[in-house]
Amino acid sequence: MIEVSHIRNYDQPLHEGTMLIESDADYVKVCHALRESFSQKGSLKIWVRQRWHFDWLRNFTEQTNIPCTFSEKTPRIILADKWNVTIPEWLDDEIVTDQNLLGMDIEVEYQVGFGDRMLVSLLGQAFYAEKLDSVNLSEIVTVMTRPEVSGHFNAYPVLSRCFEEKVHAWERRSNQAWVKRVCSDLLNDLEKLWKELTLWSLLGGYPKKLLEYVVTAERALFLQSVPSDAISDLPLHRVAIEQALTQIEMFFKDLGSSVKSRSDFYEILKCVSGRLGKEFQLITGLLASNRFEVSREDIFHVQEKFKSCPGISGGRLATLYQFVTLKRPSLPEEDESWEADKWISWVVNEYIPYRHWQTQNGHYDAKIEDVVQRFSDWYMKEYTTIHQDREKSLVHLLNYWEDKIKKEVLSLILIVDSLPLTFWGLLQEAMAKARFHRHEIAYRFGPIPSQTDASKPLILSGTWERYDKGYEAILQDRAQKDWGGKRAIYLSNLKALSALQVPEEPAIVLLNFLPPDEVLHSDVELKDSTYEEELHRLFARLADSAKHLFDRWPGESQECSVYVITDHGATRILEEEKASFDSKVVNKLFPDERHRFSYVNKAEAGNIPENLWSLGYRFSQPFVDEDYVYFIPRGHNTVKGPRSGKGYVHGGASPEEVIVPAAVFKPARPAWKELAARFLNLRIDRKTGKASFYIQRVIPLQIEVQNPNSETIHILRVDLLSPDADIKGCTTPYIAGSGYGTVEADCYFNKSAIGEEELIIQFTYEISGEEYIKELKAAAEYKSAVTGGFTLKDLK
Repeated sequence: MIEVSHIRNYDQPLHEGTMLIESDADYVKVCHALRESFSQKGSLKIWVRQRWHFDWLRNFTEQTNIPCTFSEKTPRIILADKWNVTIPEWLDDEIVTDQNLLGMDIEVEYQVGFGDRMLVSLLGQAFYAEKLDSVNLSEIVTVMTRPEVSGHFNAYPVLSRCFEEKVHAWERRSNQAWVKRVCSDLLNDLEKLWKELTLWSLLGGYPKKLLEYVVTAERALFLQSVPSDAISDLPLHRVAIEQALTQIEMFFKDLGSSVKSRSDFYEILKCVSGRLGKEFQLITGLLASNRFEVSREDIFHVQEKFKSCPGISGGRLATLYQFVTLKRPSLPEEDESWEADKWISWVVNEYIPYRHWQTQNGHYDAKIEDVVQRFSDWYMKEYTTIHQDREKSLVHLLNYWEDKIKKEVLSLILIVDSLPLTFWGLLQEAMAKARFHRHEIAYRFGPIPSQTDASKPLILSGTWERYDKGYEAILQDRAQKDWGGKRAIYLSNLKALSALQVPEEPAIVLLNFLPPDEVLHSDVELKDSTYEEELHRLFARLADSAKHLFDRWPGESQECSVYVITDHGATRILEEEKASFDSKVVNKLFPDERHRFSYVNKAEAGNIPENLWSLGYRFSQPFVDEDYVYFIPRGHNTVKGPRSGKGYVHGGASPEEVIVPAAVFKPARPAWKELAARFLNLRIDRKTGKASFYIQRVIPLQIEVQNPNSETIHILRVDLLSPDADIKGCTTPYIAGSGYGTVEADCYFNKSAIGEEELIIQFTYEISGEEYIKELKAAAEYKSAVTGGFTLKDLK
């Protein structure tokens, strides 16, 4: 096929593979090429600049009987072909050439109008939209307010007309007044629109007068018609932020002191946008005011409000729990003896949250300290039995996972140095954000003393042998002996993990992650920070580095795992808990202020003052033959604390030092079993078989939930989907694996419920750090509580 095109008013480079006639010499070459192409039945495209060459070539092909198609090519026609677009009549050749549209690098997809192609190419996919609505308003405004956009409009003036036509089309297609108003502002005063939408986004939840202080009454009425979800992620205008903050600060100044109850607090919380760090500070001030008793549920709602707030990290959100007035954990009876599982349950679910609150608020509790010392007594007594148990001892943890590791193609073991249960939630949150899903969690007892040099070699080797080798050599031995000779890679920092080439053969990668221990030993207040914030940053980097490795790995997600373990926990000591004395012996025995334990040769143990031994235990390793006697402090007794008094220490036998978390994460979701649930104590009408409810009364609902999974679940919130109703309060219980729990909710059914025939309730729950939803339905009828009196039918 041979195509000849006369190109008019066009100087740009031609398509690759196209022959061009600009001179008589070019004409001669093309004639030879025509004959050759015709004889070989090939294809050829020829573009001709001058009209006489075009006419000559037509005469030549007619005389030589070479079949050709002849056409005129203008810049408009070439543009339509190159961009795969329909060209509007107003786009003439002069515009195409003057603005160098044919020189633009355009991604050609299916055929569209010229305006859409131009807008999408320079401004983004949002301009493919056929209409403007609450779904894409934020994106459109965001695009149009980017700094580089004005450069596009200057470089290609035709873009302005394309934009105007698009916005007018959106305006015509909508029957909503707010959309038409937005379209007008997009064309006439974009800066004002962005500023006022920001004010509406920030002040929309507050009393109306706050918005009216910063915009006219007429504009306020228009803004209030814009759906709040349309601007929930709108980038904020700097000047508007300052104006909104002035109003917000005045609001809190006027009303903050009047907040005296939880219901008052929730009225304020409903107002805030959750988009400003200053709002977070003001809400935190209310929580710290001690005007009402703060619950964990209150903190959850504050965290939900501010979870997407710029500058408010997960670590800062976690610090809010210091304001929760926690109930004292349950206490064992004087003659009651708890076993390992009971101690773990108590420590994980009751003691750790309470202990963290104690250290944040400097609250000494003599009764709890007595239980902690009873734990230390029990642990030291049962030490040998516990560490012979494969499912209890931290030393045997990797032995417990041995079969998994041998079968997997890629195993990443993260040894997080000093990871107390107190901060486990921060690491789990970081892993979830990096799209890792927790498949298994375990709680193990660490070896004594709870210190890196003593415990980490044991955990790595899985035996009680004392190794003179370094960690890498221990890992290599372990891989050969227990993990089928798989390749083992030892890494000592995050940089090495990020730079690691993905192994081509089955491998075990172990990262020895030391920074958390350094953070916990430091005084973070000197940096105007918190332990939560510092660890949040570390764990986020750790999880992202792990994700980077797995993103580059080509195998199936089920063939790999991340194992998170630690060598010991850590504890903070309150002033009232310190039991110490001045002594040269003490200074000699405790040279490292970060460690609570000490050791001496057995021959020298008799020289230690008895008043030191009375603060703890004489301990000799039962599984290791060594010539040392250790001093292990009892409970929170601390012979020599850190100089600053701020950091964490370890080496003792407190619960938070020796009971530690461990977990298995995968890139793939676990297959959790669906929860089962049923309503309790519903009033069923015998004739209709429906549950009967009165409207405009607070009706208590009870739901029994069955958890068939091995993991504990947490009910986060309850929503009533049908009929129209308000939930005045509900319980949010934890339900253990293979256990049962009851959710209680107080419901107020509104008038519109009359005539509805179904009750649909939904509860959101968390398992393994991820949220899921369960719905429960029942046939129902709704009656007015006001009746004309009783009849005999009521007695049947």
